[in-house]
Amino acid sequence: MLKTKLEVVAVGTPDVTALSENEQRIFFETIAARVLELAKERNLNETEM
Repeated sequence: MLKTKLEVVAVGTPDVTALSENEQRIFFETIAARVLELAKERNLNETEM
């Protein structure tokens, strides 16, 4: 199983509920995709060491 710890820093007070349902879906899909990309990059770098 893939386990990765990431630190997320929010600037200000974001309000995701201000977005439409479609915008919320895209927002969370984008975050999930980026987290997976970062985890894969990190794992690739660790295996190269």
